[in-house]
Amino acid sequence: MQRRMNIQASSSIIFISILAVLVQFAAYYYFEAIYVIWGLSCLIAVICCHILLEQLNTYEACFNFSLLTMFISLVVIVITYFGDVQVFLPYSDAMLGIALINWLIPMLLCYIRHMLDYGTKVDGFTGFYRNSSILFLIFYLVVLGYASFDRSSFSWAYPVASDSYNILPFNIIASLIEDYLYSNVLLGTILTYLLSRILIFLPYGFYITLIFRRRSRLLRFAALFLLPLLIELLQLIFIPANSDIDDLIYALIGGILGSLFFGITNLIFRAFTGKNFLMKEADYRFSNSNLHF
Repeated sequence: MQRRMNIQASSSIIFISILAVLVQFAAYYYFEAIYVIWGLSCLIAVICCHILLEQLNTYEACFNFSLLTMFISLVVIVITYFGDVQVFLPYSDAMLGIALINWLIPMLLCYIRHMLDYGTKVDGFTGFYRNSSILFLIFYLVVLGYASFDRSSFSWAYPVASDSYNILPFNIIASLIEDYLYSNVLLGTILTYLLSRILIFLPYGFYITLIFRRRSRLLRFAALFLLPLLIELLQLIFIPANSDIDDLIYALIGGILGSLFFGITNLIFRAFTGKNFLMKEADYRFSNSNLHF
């Protein structure tokens, strides 16, 4: 009987996941506005996750949904990026947004559901959060590596071309502001340049704070430098034109914002539940580990 129930649950997850991806990429095919595509993708993800939580009463179902939809989305992205289907389904960066939504929406919905503890009883949030975090970090590091070492990636984030490394702080942003004052560039170009470099390191700051939350602030602050510094050194060696000291500064700002975002997340969770987010359980196997989540 248990095996039959597991098969039925797996079948439901597979069917709902495939249906969700079909709707999302149908929206991508028929609509040009990126916010319409992402909005419909978010809506279908919310509906599917709600159905799975109500039917199966476990957060693991949402993780399996997220894993499967992200996998299918990434397969479609790879096929359209490298394949010969550009006429039928042209590649754009909006596709990466769909893949990210398929992780983000289940994560947010399950966080809210666990925090408010409404509806039917759902089990396994800690395991769900850990597995979803691992899934996201793999996706995040791939995108970060692609953005950092592929010179053709995200061309909209590079308004100023460079032939060599830059060690003069705020040189590019100063030139962009000067061009803006002379009406040579739009304000949106400056904001895109800044926000793309800051926000991409917000998740890094969030997870650094989560992992080292019981360590000293000095250690957490030093850890925020680790990945950005490594990226800049590798760029300096292999792609000097991509190496810019400003990126290190913006990465640190993004990491600090991510750290603050974790603090806000924990504050909201504690206001509703009376305990810290992912508080260690006394009987949990890894209760003495910083990586227990």
